Amino acid sequence: MYRVLLSFLIGIQLIMGQDQLRINADYASFKYDASRSYVEVYYSFHHNQLKLVKDESTFKGWLVVQVLVKDIQKDSIIQGKAWKIPIEIKDTSEINPNKNLIGATAFLVEPGKYQFIIIARDLNDLSRFDSVTIPVAINQVPENKLWLSDVQLCSNIYQSTNKESIFYKNTFEVIPNPSLLYGLGLPVLYYYAEIYNINTVTADKYVVEWRIYDSFGNIVKSGRKLRLKTSANAVVEAGTVNLSNLPSGTYRFILIALDTAENKGVSSVKRFYVFNPNIIPPDSLQTTGGYELASEYAGMSEAELDKEFAIARYIATPEEINRYKQLKGEEAKRKFLTEFWKKRDPDKSTAVNEMKIEYFKRVEYANQHFTVGNKEGWKTDRGRVYIMYGPPDEYERHPNEVDSKPYEIWYYHNIEGGVEFVFVDKSGFSDYILVHSTKRNEIRDDNWRIHIAPN
Repeated sequence: MYRVLLSFLIGIQLIMGQDQLRINADYASFKYDASRSYVEVYYSFHHNQLKLVKDESTFKGWLVVQVLVKDIQKDSIIQGKAWKIPIEIKDTSEINPNKNLIGATAFLVEPGKYQFIIIARDLNDLSRFDSVTIPVAINQVPENKLWLSDVQLCSNIYQSTNKESIFYKNTFEVIPNPSLLYGLGLPVLYYYAEIYNINTVTADKYVVEWRIYDSFGNIVKSGRKLRLKTSANAVVEAGTVNLSNLPSGTYRFILIALDTAENKGVSSVKRFYVFNPNIIPPDSLQTTGGYELASEYAGMSEAELDKEFAIARYIATPEEINRYKQLKGEEAKRKFLTEFWKKRDPDKSTAVNEMKIEYFKRVEYANQHFTVGNKEGWKTDRGRVYIMYGPPDEYERHPNEVDSKPYEIWYYHNIEGGVEFVFVDKSGFSDYILVHSTKRNEIRDDNWRIHIAPN
């Protein structure tokens, strides 16, 4: 159980093993001018994930990072940047396995739907690389009402005059936390946002409120401030929240700016994770079917409920799939989903459904790593296999061989005595199709190598 929760909460840097190169990535969008937004992309990786090579009296490593911006509507890359990050230490004892190396870059983009693709490669071992795809929707910032930027969740914020720093903005050094993980080792959440169009506030004051919701829809922490209207049309909103007493789980941070005279406001939401293994959830948060029905699914539309089950159907029985098809209306579907996950809760004495948490963490990972064009990662073959069976114990990547199409082989040593999955990028657009597996009830083709032959 501990391993399941750990892989869920630690996220990308541990989910495939620390011997692999894994990066975390996040973003936040801020107003730049009337027609463009300033989108910051943050990334981090663990200090001990690079292969270091001895060079005279030091050990050296290099990471190449590339960030591409893909316009979904045009289906094309419209911007991109790449740079090399050097690592040099005198002795391998200086390697801190818990140290994150953090970076950032930024792009100016117009309103639209994009994918930000972050690729990292170890120059000392080119077979070691990782990529993350983040869907980003940029909205037009209105001029006639109060508005909020994205919320950036950080590991630290402090006053600064160092304008040369990549983390400097509006008199602050704002240090991102791309893993979005807090708790053990990082108990304090820092948040940063910008509020626009202060001049549209009717009264001489306005309210800024923040709330933290747990996965059941409970408000577990909150704060409220009354702000004086100023002559500045944009202001910074930053603060801290101590999370040391929250149990492990998934949470949402919501920031709200409210014009109380008009009773109109705007909000910005960010999901994050807490890992506090020594904090036991209170009894009042124990899950019951009725409570989940009243909270987790209560605000979901029928379309959202249908998507929820579509994602979950990989582990549904044929009878459950047929039952869901026959359901009519939101209430019936909410009740079904509540019971569906309740049946799969491995430990009903705890406040969390560990299986559901792990499942949707895998969905999130699949969406970040396997999304292709408009096809979300959970719909792809690699995404399905990853969601159903978890991270492979070993894998081979063959992305650039002259005599074959790109392909990957995933190995699972503890399933049915050892199985493998072979995926081939037949189209050349990174949509890897499953062509062979030795797992029972999966497609099998012992002549799978004919699929990797070049055209």
